[in-house]
Amino acid sequence: MQKLTENLKKHRIMDALIYRISRKTAIFETLRFKAWLFTKKLKYITNLNPIVIGGCPRSGTTLIRSLIGIHPEIASPKNECNILMWITNKDILRNVFDFSTKEIKTLKTKHKDLVCFAENVLKLYMQKEGKQFVALKHPFHIIIIDELFRYFPNMKFIHVIRDGRDTSCSLRTHPKRKMVKGEIVPNTTKNPFDWCIRRWISCINQGKKWRKSDRYIEVKYEDLVNDPVSTMEKIFQFLGLKMIDEDKLLNFYKYEKDKKHLQNIEVGKPIYRKTLGRWKKDMTEKEKEMFKHMAGEMLIELEYEEDFNW
Repeated sequence: MQKLTENLKKHRIMDALIYRISRKTAIFETLRFKAWLFTKKLKYITNLNPIVIGGCPRSGTTLIRSLIGIHPEIASPKNECNILMWITNKDILRNVFDFSTKEIKTLKTKHKDLVCFAENVLKLYMQKEGKQFVALKHPFHIIIIDELFRYFPNMKFIHVIRDGRDTSCSLRTHPKRKMVKGEIVPNTTKNPFDWCIRRWISCINQGKKWRKSDRYIEVKYEDLVNDPVSTMEKIFQFLGLKMIDEDKLLNFYKYEKDKKHLQNIEVGKPIYRKTLGRWKKDMTEKEKEMFKHMAGEMLIELEYEEDFNW
């Protein structure tokens, strides 16, 4: 434990401070996003019932959105977009929702507060797409899930969960690509491993509070990869929608090829299992002990392990 504490001190002062104050469950992004929303002083509550997808980054949220997005009744932009944060950005309105300059200007004039603006954006998007429902994906939706249920009480929230060891290993080198002058180029990333673990812990804890709600569902990435048909049947039943044709579901990637957006590169291919259990070769013995100290109990709670003997 002493070595773990010493390791934590090597990283960012703010991150380490928040880590201790919050009993080792929160991360900097959580407080930063919640503080950002607090400053907006939102009052408007909408009756809109969007489908909101969130979860720790590198947990499979993009795959879930891709599979949901091919449903004939659901409008879902391929590029990720937080339902509240940054939705007023003109580039997002233009590139994500494909709104014209005139449409953006009209939306801006109706801007009562952020929630009302988001409602108008989603209604216009559904109207243009000719769909009855809208689904938005962004990993950090899970961080502001309390606020989202406050302002969108009729939403359906899909929390995607992945084995924290695999997630942490993936987060360590994420993102692998970046956009430079309109071109996708390789990116070298090396995030602190304990920071990756804390991010996973925080996201899981944010969602756990809503397990008793009939508008919240947890979906394991491993279940989706190993049995996509049954898992998607469960999701569409939760959404109150008919299951789509199995052949269309399994060939979703043919509709998802989109080189303009970084997160859609890997989903432009069939579902694969090669990343399941990647931690077995990626994690050192020291990192395994670190994970056990920090998140071992949560791993057992989520039924990824029966004990600490792994």
